[in-house]
Amino acid sequence: MSVAVDEAGLHILGRSPAVDRFRALLLEEAAKLAALGDPAPLEERLVRALGVLADRQTALDLSAGSQVTWCGWTSTD
Repeated sequence: MSVAVDEAGLHILGRSPAVDRFRALLLEEAAKLAALGDPAPLEERLVRALGVLADRQTALDLSAGSQVTWCGWTSTD
């Protein structure tokens, strides 16, 4: 497995439990953005999700007081 960051972006090659968890986390954050009203396609939300993951305070701000969970909206009823 290899990880590289360069001018072209972030490259993760290979499979491992850690990579699988990171992918799941990235998809979870992208789903949260959609549930919060981001209408962008998945690929664009994945890019935004990387930014959210890089800035944990933003992630906390987005989640604070919301009813968003890893799978979408939850009901308060």
